[in-house]
Amino acid sequence: MTTEFKLPRSTPEEQGLSSKVVEEWLRALDQLRFPNSYMLLRNGFVIAEGWWAPHAPEVRHQLYSLSKSFVSVAIGMAVDEGRLKLDDPVVRFFPDKLSPDMQDPFKRMTVRHLLTMSTGHETCAMGELQKAPDGDYVRAFFSTRLAYEPGSKFVYNSSATYILSAIISALAGENLVEYLNPRLLLPLGVENARWDSCPKGISLGGWGFHLATEEIARFAQMLLNKGNWNGRQLISAEYLEKAVSWQIDNSMNENPDWKLGYGFQFWRSQHNAFRGDGAFGQYAVVIPDLNMVLAATSGMGNMQSVLTLVWDMLLPAAGKKALPENPAALDGLRRFSSSLHIPLAVPGDGVAPMTGSVTFDIEENAVGVKRIGFDFSENVCAVTLETSAGQETIRAGFGKNVFCEETFYYKTPHKMAASAAWKDKSRLEIVCCYFETPFIVEFHCRFEGPSLTFESSSNLQFGTTDWIPLRGVKTLR
Repeated sequence: MTTEFKLPRSTPEEQGLSSKVVEEWLRALDQLRFPNSYMLLRNGFVIAEGWWAPHAPEVRHQLYSLSKSFVSVAIGMAVDEGRLKLDDPVVRFFPDKLSPDMQDPFKRMTVRHLLTMSTGHETCAMGELQKAPDGDYVRAFFSTRLAYEPGSKFVYNSSATYILSAIISALAGENLVEYLNPRLLLPLGVENARWDSCPKGISLGGWGFHLATEEIARFAQMLLNKGNWNGRQLISAEYLEKAVSWQIDNSMNENPDWKLGYGFQFWRSQHNAFRGDGAFGQYAVVIPDLNMVLAATSGMGNMQSVLTLVWDMLLPAAGKKALPENPAALDGLRRFSSSLHIPLAVPGDGVAPMTGSVTFDIEENAVGVKRIGFDFSENVCAVTLETSAGQETIRAGFGKNVFCEETFYYKTPHKMAASAAWKDKSRLEIVCCYFETPFIVEFHCRFEGPSLTFESSSNLQFGTTDWIPLRGVKTLR
């Protein structure tokens, strides 16, 4: 990252916050399961930042539905350029994709309805789009069933965001990333951006975008600046004001910060704040009244907990004037921030680890594992999983992380850092942190004579499930 794009740094005290208070907030955040990174800004300055290793500043993290807010900005730019209007009918953009049995309300669905998640669907329709046998999600969208008149009811719906992405592609003749590159991403210093696509090459829109924490922070700061970045108006303040304001009622939701109104792919929050957010706590939180921004990535089951800590601990302490410098408190905050880490596998007391190599033939199972091999050294455990498609090896360090890449668990290549520990003489635990994602997977191995039981568990469940126990017996040589 060049200095041209790096956000300026300051101390909390210079920007009206106590380093001691920020550290107390950070320690409370550290107790949640599991924060991945944070960057706190005030008055345009980064006043505190940290990454829970192996998460790191240069690593781009899955944003999940925080991606939606970038789609909103793309639509706003298209509006600014006169390419579309918010009340344009959606069918206008796809005349060759309409279904013969399309319900009549589709003709009344507008871009605004897509932006406000009020398409008329009863539930998110994205699953139906993904079942399209020809991979044509747009055509499949117009075959889904509507339960309500468009515009009448908020129902969170990633297919709406996908169609917004498809509209950009239809208008611009390029995918969403290509459209945003000169208009938003490159001005913010985001190069070589990655956004996952559907089988037809259209960016998924509702999820699939990947950014580093500071790239999220620059986006959020641009929003706080009402679309201005380094003296350049990237998007009109008029559109952004609508996008981050109350547009539709979502009070049927339960959590406090999910029932205060929805804008154009942005959520209204307590304390006159607004945010983009993604599953498990991927956040771009903007608090205009305090000139404050929080960018965060997480692996949280309870997303409300992150916001509640901000409201309860940081907001009451944010003063309007600079505070006297406190070098000792600042040093404490920075030392704690630099020590953050995802916990490693923890060994049992006085356990003598196994050494050498052993292989097990595995009983028939749903995940297709035929053989599991273990190779133990003093510092590293190598676990090789063999299927009919081939084999791959996870290397885990005893008392440390070892970095590798695997495709087996999530079916696509994922970078990971893995540690291992013997819990007792027969139980081995391996902790795998997939540090471009919120996920932490634990493998639990029990060795009983010639037999092996191999299980897994994850900190979160989203598109994957814990394996049923794999059982096997030692391979005869």
